[in-house]
Amino acid sequence: MTENQWILSVVAAFYDRVRDDVLIGYHFRNIEDFDAHIPRIASFWELQLLGKASREISEPFDVIRVHVPLGIKRGELGRWLLLFRKTLAASPPEPRFEELRRSWETKLQIFEGIFSRFFGF
Repeated sequence: MTENQWILSVVAAFYDRVRDDVLIGYHFRNIEDFDAHIPRIASFWELQLLGKASREISEPFDVIRVHVPLGIKRGELGRWLLLFRKTLAASPPEPRFEELRRSWETKLQIFEGIFSRFFGF
């Protein structure tokens, strides 16, 4: 498994988990054909973690703008982070991905700060 495949597997596992979540799943269940978005989300994380994406990106990522209409609340962000961290922890423990896993945790902390400041909580 390559780094890109591992990132895609974590992203797919996370969104499988989060769509069924009682607190925040409604955000994702309302998106038509959400499975088609998974590769784009994985590409976003590839850029964050590896500095390049394995797929061509047709438009730039504007993470804040696309989330504004959701009206994300503090507890929802916290739940998203908790589920993402649980998904990362549950991914197969392959030593070659440990540094990448730690980098991902650092990126999650950064994005938590960005979202918290932007949404005012």
